[in-house]
This record gives sequence, C-alpha cells and structure tokens, in this order.
Amino acid sequence: MPIISYKKKINALRITSLFILSCVIVGCEFKFPSPPPKTFYKHTELKVGRGPAYLITVDLNLDGFPDLVSANAKNNTLSVLLGKGDGSFRKDLTFSVASEPTTITTGDINGDNIPDLLTNSRGAEQFTVLLGYGNGSFRRLPGVKTGRVPLAIIPADFNNDKKLDVAITLTFYKMEIFMGLGNGTFSRGETYITGSRPFSGVAGDFNGDKNFDIALATSSSTSSAVRLYLGKGNGTFFKPKKLAKGLVPLSLIKKDMNGNGLQDLIFSSGQGDNMYMLFSRGDGTFEKEITFSGGGGPSALTVGYFNSDNQIDIAVANSRSSNFSLIMRTGNESFHYPTRDYVVAGGTPLAITSGDYNNDGMIDIAVASNAKNTIEIYLQRKTFN
Repeated sequence: MPIISYKKKINALRITSLFILSCVIVGCEFKFPSPPPKTFYKHTELKVGRGPAYLITVDLNLDGFPDLVSANAKNNTLSVLLGKGDGSFRKDLTFSVASEPTTITTGDINGDNIPDLLTNSRGAEQFTVLLGYGNGSFRRLPGVKTGRVPLAIIPADFNNDKKLDVAITLTFYKMEIFMGLGNGTFSRGETYITGSRPFSGVAGDFNGDKNFDIALATSSSTSSAVRLYLGKGNGTFFKPKKLAKGLVPLSLIKKDMNGNGLQDLIFSSGQGDNMYMLFSRGDGTFEKEITFSGGGGPSALTVGYFNSDNQIDIAVANSRSSNFSLIMRTGNESFHYPTRDYVVAGGTPLAITSGDYNNDGMIDIAVASNAKNTIEIYLQRKTFN
C-alpha cells in the first residue's frame, strides 16, 4: 500500500467514511488493510534507574552477547545490563554521572579495543567519558565542559589521526568539536552555528571522500532541517547544506536501507506524527524524502530485520500513544500501513534499541518506559513469508 503522510491519512479517512456510507446504502463487500503479523512477544521486564531517556545495545564485556545501557535522566545514572545470551540480563550495574544525562553512545576512546561510554549532562553542561575495563565495569573520567545544555554526542575520527573525536550539539544554536588525544581526554576544536534544538546527529562519509561528515536534526520552528556538515578531514567542516527543510526533524539515525553500500538517513518529525527516509546518492546529496507514519509522538528509532523477508524495517517508540510501532518495508522501497503496534506497559517510551538478545539469529527489541523506569524486552518469533 502506498506511504501515507499525516494529511493524506486524514483525506483517506474521509474517503473511507464516504465509502462505508455508500456501502451501507447500496450494499457491497470491502476489506480494510491489515497490519503485519505479530512477529514479537514480550519476554521480560527489567528495572533501571529513574527516567530512562536513551538506550544503546553494545557488547561491553566482550563475551559475544549484546548488553544494554540506559541513560537515566531523573536520578543521574547509567544502568548497565549484561546479556546472558538467552534473552535475559544480569541485575543492572549503576554508575553515577553528572546532572541529567539524556544521551549515551559508545566508542573506543583510548585505543585499547574495549568499548567505552560517553554521556551528556544537560544540567551540568558537560559530557562524561567512562573507560571500559572489558568486564562491564568502568572508570569515570572528569567531565569535559561544554556550552549551554549539551544534547547529542557524535563520536568519529574527524581529523584522521586514528583517535576518536567527539561532536557535541548544544540546545542554543551550536555544535562544538572536541579532538581526542587518545587517552580519554580532549582538546577543544571549532564551534559551528546550527539551527536551534539540534536534538540528534550521526557521523558518516556521505560524499565518498573518506572523511567523516555530520548530519544534524535541527528542529527550530523557523528554520528546521537536516543540516549536513561535510568534513575536510582535519577536524573542521564546510558550511552546512540543508536537507528536508521545514520537516522539524527530531531523532535521526543512519542505515544502508537499500543495500547499495551508502548510508541513508531516517528521522522522526515533531509535526504530524510523521517519519521520513532519505536515500543517499553517495555524493553528499539525497533523494527526495519518503514519508511514512507510526504512532502518536514518534521519538526514538531503531532499524533491523524484524521479519523474515530480508527487508530492513523500522521500529519507533511513540511517547504520546505509549507504544512502539513496527513499520515493515514493502518490495517497492516504501512502507506497509497500518503498522503493528505493541503497548508499552509502563507508558511514555522515549528510548528504543535492537539486537539479538537470545542468540537465535533474529533481531529483538528493547524499549524503555520513562514513567515506570523499566526496559521491556521483546523477542522475535520465526515467521514464514
């Protein structure tokens, strides 16, 4: 079925109502489209710190099983849950960080081939590095001071010195670059003006020059866009290009969605409960955005093979409708509508991630309830198409 934007959904409902009325009068047979099969079931529920705002999946203790990390904004902690490989997790390890962590990411900061963690602290105006020991435990380094209200953390080697650098976005119109020294410390680089509220961003080589670029979702009410900063390879960036102007992007992720080796962009929007996908051309430009829909208040996104058709699908946590939606791909690179929705018992899901949590070769989903302070694990069932 064709993709449906917010306005198109309203028109579709009007047309459907007239169709039903005419059928009642003259008599006819009709079928509504059905959601995709229910490919997931709730396996378990895990307790974490207060106000989980962000989730990532990463193998922290190098045992081959994916682990979970939750940034808990209301009690200033990170919860680490080590996976057992059967869909269950060990009791969470709690690490205190500075005030109001709302984003977390991972990377090898000190070059020891062990995953480290980075988190922002909105209230303390800093970001924090936690160096991993390779067993699920960490050593917290002193916070790195940023500008006002840091939001996204974007790690990549921006100057090609084989040391991980970090881009930090600020609520008020800026992105700061910090150059990694290879030991967990940083020196301050350039600062760039962005649109206001750059909630999220990703790094990748979007124009094929072997240098890392940055794509930011900026949701300013007057100049919202995905801003693409092409990297020069020395830690600095060209003036940004604007993509998807006026669509109020919030949560932005990257993924090769059509198997051509290029990183495409997917983002949720702050208007109309819509989401968008942009196919990369590989030269720093993108095809016109494809629109699709989930539930009410789409916030965080994750992607994966969520059924057995070899198409990469999308899952979105819907904060307002207290569920997450599975949005399945169709054969013509659009999306199936309606979606398959799963109620999050605790309500207010702000974070979602995915991984093979029970080691069966299928991708599962973890979603956090910000209100109940839990993570719900949904395991995928085997389906046959």
